[in-house]
Amino acid sequence: MASARDSSPNRDVSAAMGGGEEQAFIEVFDTACVLIRNALTLEEQERLCAYIEEKDKTPAGKPRAMVPAPQTLILGEDGHPQVRYVRGEDPTVVSALVEKASGILKQQLVDPASCPLISNGKFKICDYRSLAMATIRYEAPDGRFPAHVDHCSDSFVVLASLGRTANFMVKGLSMDARKDFKFCSGDVLVFDASTTAALLHSCVSIDESASPAGGLLASKFPVLQKHRYGVQCRVFF
Repeated sequence: MASARDSSPNRDVSAAMGGGEEQAFIEVFDTACVLIRNALTLEEQERLCAYIEEKDKTPAGKPRAMVPAPQTLILGEDGHPQVRYVRGEDPTVVSALVEKASGILKQQLVDPASCPLISNGKFKICDYRSLAMATIRYEAPDGRFPAHVDHCSDSFVVLASLGRTANFMVKGLSMDARKDFKFCSGDVLVFDASTTAALLHSCVSIDESASPAGGLLASKFPVLQKHRYGVQCRVFF
């Protein structure tokens, strides 16, 4: 599929250290899936991490497994992992993430026909009726989530990565082969989560290293020195 720029995930160290952060650019993988590189600035990543920490009610002190499974954090009330929002409520860092991703796509999709389900299709990402945010914590290097299709009709997912770099995979109906890529801190994947789109995706493993921005983020949030957060914002229409 088309790309708006060279797809290399390498980050400029000087940019992350204050020499001017890299600009967002998109990679179109499938008619139902787009990756936005550098979608979130370091400051935006910090705000999102602080929000997750504020909401986190996950019980601590459990014995560590030899190969820890990914852990869904308890962010909602009464033991629910999700935090839910209704459109029109006071804005949050979560709604800001969805709106920023939508704005980047509208600005940079120079060929809307290449990704109609994201740009000009039935759904407009910011015209949602509600959204739900959940966060999964993956430990490096063995954190993984098996390949699956979400089967969630009338919804899109805006998936942000924070901390250690994830090795990720997607395979859409229009793709001849699966796409494996580095999912770096601050990148955002947007995809149609319906059965019709049938977007197969998986977190294959987690690098013990991070991009420069991911390293700086971990200096403020030590949990990210050995983990990656997958922040899933599911948008319902």
